[in-house]
Amino acid sequence: MAVEFAPIEVVGLKDALKELNTLDKKLRRQVTKDFKEIMKPVIDDAVSRLPNGPPLSGMARSWKGKSGAELMAWDDGKVSKNLKAFTSGKKIRDTGLGFVQNVGVFGIRWGGPQATMFDMGRGGSLGAQLTARYGTPSRLIYRAYEAQQTRVEQEVKKLASDVMRMVGRGGRI
Repeated sequence: MAVEFAPIEVVGLKDALKELNTLDKKLRRQVTKDFKEIMKPVIDDAVSRLPNGPPLSGMARSWKGKSGAELMAWDDGKVSKNLKAFTSGKKIRDTGLGFVQNVGVFGIRWGGPQATMFDMGRGGSLGAQLTARYGTPSRLIYRAYEAQQTRVEQEVKKLASDVMRMVGRGGRI
């Protein structure tokens, strides 16, 4: 699940990162490292908000799909490990509804069915129980982001500006 926050649009940033990758791969990787460092307090805050153990008793049980793959058993180590900041090389995504949308360049991803259900579940009795205990969706990622929003936005704007300057496309954003 990727969550979009406070959209900051920098025209040409994806192309600038692509160009930077052709010029200097180490510098391009450093941009990703810098973004992860900017997002570290958000991720740490989100991880600290995770419940110790399964949020609901049913999430402690093993739920398997038709393939036999584990779907829902809550494992604190796996759940917190799947929360990551990323920079995307993707330019577009087919939404499946007949149109294409841009994918964000920088983002936070919390993968896995447990993450999706815990953070965004709202329907049925499971969603109602999660809402009663942990509040409305988004229960974790967006709240962690809100606590750091001003600092994150300033630092991401500076990072985007630095990238654009590195490839000769402008100054401050």
